[in-house]
This record gives sequence, C-alpha cells and structure tokens, in this order.
Amino acid sequence: MTANEPRARPASSRARWIFVAASAVLLSGAFGLCVFAPEPATVAAVGDAATAVPVDVVEVRARPLQRSTRLSAVVEARRRVELFAETAGRVVSLGAEELDAVDEGQLLLQMDPILADAGVEKALAAIARAESQLALADSERERFEKLATQDAASTSRRDQAVNEEKVAQANLREARALLAEARDTRSKKEIHAPFGGVLESFTVEKGEYLHGGERVAELLDLTTARLELGVTDREIVALEAGAPVSVQLEAYPGEAFTGTILRVGAAADTTSRKFPVEVELANPERRILPGMVARASLELGSPGPVRAIPRDALVDQFGVQFVYVVVAEGAGHESVRRRVEVRDVAFQPAIVEVVTGVEDGDRIAVSGIQELRDGTRVQPRASRTYMAGGAPEEPGT
Repeated sequence: MTANEPRARPASSRARWIFVAASAVLLSGAFGLCVFAPEPATVAAVGDAATAVPVDVVEVRARPLQRSTRLSAVVEARRRVELFAETAGRVVSLGAEELDAVDEGQLLLQMDPILADAGVEKALAAIARAESQLALADSERERFEKLATQDAASTSRRDQAVNEEKVAQANLREARALLAEARDTRSKKEIHAPFGGVLESFTVEKGEYLHGGERVAELLDLTTARLELGVTDREIVALEAGAPVSVQLEAYPGEAFTGTILRVGAAADTTSRKFPVEVELANPERRILPGMVARASLELGSPGPVRAIPRDALVDQFGVQFVYVVVAEGAGHESVRRRVEVRDVAFQPAIVEVVTGVEDGDRIAVSGIQELRDGTRVQPRASRTYMAGGAPEEPGT
C-alpha cells in the first residue's frame, strides 16, 4: 500500500453503521404508529362493518287471509239415464232422433200395439162378465137370506148363495188385475222421455224389432251441470252445502260461472283419500255440456289470521326448511337459523304460510341467504312488514 492510497474501512465498522440506520428507521416508524393509530374501539367497529353481510329483512305480522283452493274437474250431466225396451215388439213410429232435445213425457218410440190392445179388450170383457156374475150372486144371496128367515129355504142353501157371491167378487178382482196387467203391457209398447233433456244416443230405426231388455237410448238432463271434486281432510271441514263456488270453463275463457255446493262427502275415497264434494251449476241455456273441463274455486271458511313470508326466505336442507331471523347482538346484528313448518298459500306462489317457527314481529332475512350461517354478523337494510296476501307493507303503514 502506498502513502497516497486511501485507507480501507473495516467491514465490521460498516455493518455497525447499517444496523444503526435500520434501527433508527424502525424506531421512527413505531413512534408514528403510536402517535397516529386510532382508538381500539374504533378499529373493532371498522372491522365489524367490513365483515357484516348486508341483508334485506321483512317483519312478520299475521293478517286475515281468505283460504281457498282451486280444483279441476270434468262437467257431468245432472242425470244420465239409459232407456230399455221392457217388452218385445216391432217399432212402428219414432218421436225423436239422436241428439234431439226432448221434453218430459215426449214420445220417443212406439212398438206395434195390436196384441197389447187386444189384451186390454179381453181384460175389459172379463171385468164386464165378472161384474154381471157378481150382481147375480148378490141378488141370489139377498133372496136366500130372506127365505131362510121365513123357513122357506135351508140355511145350507143360504150359505151356498153367500159363498157364490164371494167367488163372484174374487173373479171381479182377478179381472181387474188382468186389465191392469194388459194396460201395463200396452204402455210398454211406448217409450217416453222420463224428463226433459238431450238424447245422447238413440239408434233405433222404424221397422226394427226390439227384444225385452234391449237398450234403445241414453238421455241426459242438462238443466243443471255438476262437478265432483276431491278435497283433503283439512279442506273438507271448512266446506258446507249451499256455499257459493266460482267456476271457469276452458270452453269459455274469461267468463265466470257461479255454482253451489250441493253435497259434502262424509267419507274419503279409499284409493285417493280425498273427500267428494258435489257442485251444481245452473244451465238454463244448456251451454255447459258434459265433458267440458272446469276449474272450481272454493273458499275454505271465513278469513283467518295467517303469518306469511316470502318463499325466497326459505332454506331447504334435505327436506328440512329453515329461515334466518335477524336479531340484535351487542352493537350490531346477527342471523339466527330457525326451523319452520310451512304450507302453500293458494293462488299466491310467491309466499308461504308459516305454521310454526316464527312469531309476529320477527324479522326475516330475504336476501344474501346463501352467505348466512347461524351467528353470522349481518347489516340489515330497511325493514318492511310482510302481510298475508303477498304485498310487503312499508314501515308506518
């Protein structure tokens, strides 16, 4: 090393200077944190607000709701009767054709009545003969009774006259019975409509020979139409005969018909486990025809209080349903998972009725549901009251 070259600083001295500088920087930083750091409570509050899940909530409140149910059915005629030939004979005349509207008592067909008319005449002749014999026997009895009192005739002859009168009376009764039978046979040569309606089928032709028991027609009574509905045990207890029913038919869209509950079944069908309810519809113009598809709306008793919540508030886990109730906890709020039992509200798919699990005043989370767990910190937004009927009510209403 020459005299003019600078002297090298030892390595250990350089390291000490680096350590001192770094220590000074760390100390100044720590001093700054101590001076400018926020209070601990402020830090905690900021942390809670940052981690809380924002949720919309609705407040549950019971409101009167008219329970109802809507059921589909096929229209049936009030009465459907099959007509049969009760005696044999050849058809000689027709009073109607298939699909005709007929009045009560209208002649539908007549079979050859010659033999039946002859039978009636024979029976009438037998009655005339029996009446004559009875008159003679009655006269003979009176005569022999008078003679017997005068000892001009024996009591045995008197008794014989009395017996002959009784036989004549029996013959007359028999002749009258034969007349009734002959007239009944004659009446069966004609088939009349038992009530006013429409001939759904009537395939008999003039000249055709009918046998006793042969089916000839089917008559429908369309003065009223009927529906048979099947309801559950919870619904049947709220229905009674005479209650009005609103009915809509697919054949007449936009038009409503008013019916009446005619009968309420007292036992459920063993297969469907539904209770039958029969509804009757006035049909004076015969617009409602058998086979039409109808939808009947039945009101189930008087309006009653219902706690309703949005269907979106439900969490379904393996068939078990829950909601998250928002409760106050310290300076904030948290979600509490609560199991509920619910059932559908007719015609209002957006809401469900809570049977058990929540009470009036409970606030239910309706948004951010997937982020919630039991005890999750939440930030509730403006609360609304959720009424039965599906419409949220703003605070103060």
